[in-house]
Amino acid sequence: MLQVLYADQTVGQLWSEARELCFCYAASWVQASHAFPLTPQLPLGLQPFRGDKVLFFFSNLLPEGAVLDVILKLKRLPRGDVYAQLAAFGANALVPESEIHQRQAAYQPYTTEHIRADLVRLKDHLPLLFQHGELRLSLAGAQDKIPVHYAAGQFGLPMGGAASTHILKPTIQPEKLFPDAVLNEAFCLRLARLSGLDAVKSEVVRLPETVLVVERYDRMVQVGQVQRLHQLDFCQLAGVLPDQKYAKDGGPSLADIFRLIDQYAAVPGRDRLKVLDWVVFNYLIGNADAHAKNLAMLLMAGNRLQLTPLYDLLCTTVYPSLDTRMAMAIGGEYRPEWVQQRHWQRFAAEAGINPTLLQKRSLALSKRVLANIQPVVAELAVGNCPLIADIIRLVQKRAEWLESRQMGL
Repeated sequence: MLQVLYADQTVGQLWSEARELCFCYAASWVQASHAFPLTPQLPLGLQPFRGDKVLFFFSNLLPEGAVLDVILKLKRLPRGDVYAQLAAFGANALVPESEIHQRQAAYQPYTTEHIRADLVRLKDHLPLLFQHGELRLSLAGAQDKIPVHYAAGQFGLPMGGAASTHILKPTIQPEKLFPDAVLNEAFCLRLARLSGLDAVKSEVVRLPETVLVVERYDRMVQVGQVQRLHQLDFCQLAGVLPDQKYAKDGGPSLADIFRLIDQYAAVPGRDRLKVLDWVVFNYLIGNADAHAKNLAMLLMAGNRLQLTPLYDLLCTTVYPSLDTRMAMAIGGEYRPEWVQQRHWQRFAAEAGINPTLLQKRSLALSKRVLANIQPVVAELAVGNCPLIADIIRLVQKRAEWLESRQMGL
């Protein structure tokens, strides 16, 4: 049985029975004044839950794709046993009952030499998370990464349940297929922030190997201690498996995203505009991998949900091995080069957006993005990077498409 913790308090218990995941809130949690449900699909109460509702929430805490495949192979775990995976390397909040009182939160120095050695092993197909058996990653995803504490240029590994402050992301492997992926994401994140979008803060660190250090938005500091904040990605909100993060695989569409915001956001109008900007920005930068797990909501004071800062923004279109079709269709069209005026109109209708607002806001964002390209190039010193030059040309082309195809709205 796994104890589900939040800020060192027991939220409930998770177990497996007849190959089904089961969960029950602890009475002490249900009765607490600050209690909140882990997800709307698991409302507060003392009744046990089992089956899909439990699976949909907890399976989305695991790594995905090739990273998950390698870890399962190395740990000799069956792919279908989600409980065994959660017990072995799931989120930090999932702790075997026998280990709760043994944990001592601390940060272990993570030197440049140690990081570089880990990056060498990463090239030999050893995921970063696997290289540090005690670490649990409370931010799922398909890209290899590792949680760290980062302050004053020094890294530490969070041990014994300590909360990380940042995510260290190396270049995507194999590097020959995804050159300069770190600079790609750093450029897109900084371009988003300079263009007025609420995107995560990031920093390029050279060891001399280039890595991206992304500040965690699901953290706050209280009395000198780093505390976790609860978040839900849109696969969890929609109640689907991580394998369904793409709309074509049964995951949320853009219309579903806006519907979920209307249903759960504390201030739907504000978060709807943020998602609208997210759609337009991803279209402009050629991010075809903007799926339901790349949007999330954060639990704030008073158990109110609000959209998190934007993350995982990068141009996937510049890599020939990746599919250029968008993860979510715009007005029924997945191919960006085929998105016409009628598709933007249909998107506006499906999402409940005023078409005039869509036109004005998307064109204004496009102009800000174009105006901020060179400041970002100068700031990141990437003027001599061929991949960044390719991204810039793509953004300029997409901006032309957007203007020519939006003016008739």
